[in-house]
Amino acid sequence: MFTYVLALHNVLRWLVLLAGAVTVVLAWRGWLGRRSWTGAERGAARAFVAMLDFQFAVGLALYLFYSPITRSGFGDMGAAMRDAPVRYFLVEHPVIMVAAIAVAHVGSVKVRRAASDAERFQRAAIWFGLAFAAIAGFVPWARPMLPSF
Repeated sequence: MFTYVLALHNVLRWLVLLAGAVTVVLAWRGWLGRRSWTGAERGAARAFVAMLDFQFAVGLALYLFYSPITRSGFGDMGAAMRDAPVRYFLVEHPVIMVAAIAVAHVGSVKVRRAASDAERFQRAAIWFGLAFAAIAGFVPWARPMLPSF
């Protein structure tokens, strides 16, 4: 089961990165181009946050139930903190990703509550940009780019 859940998590990372990149590009383009906020921007923002939520659920299942890395790390936390790859998957990756998801959710609320299109684009560019940067920075790029079975 671990292989399939990890493969799903792997594929979803590309969808999250794509949705995040599209959302950030649309936000910056709208902000700098003084455009009107349309259904395209709203849909991109919703897709980004929804993909993050789904990715979080799959990642949480990996973290708590399926990953042999986290399972061994929970068995001996002292040794896990001295082993950089185990520490990364046990602490660093989950903490940064949960923070990025929180930033995206806060941004989503701030964007919806904005009084004008200019303010909406500015908030989207900043909040979704921060979330996207954190996600892109903490994706385990050394892992295989696509799943193999």
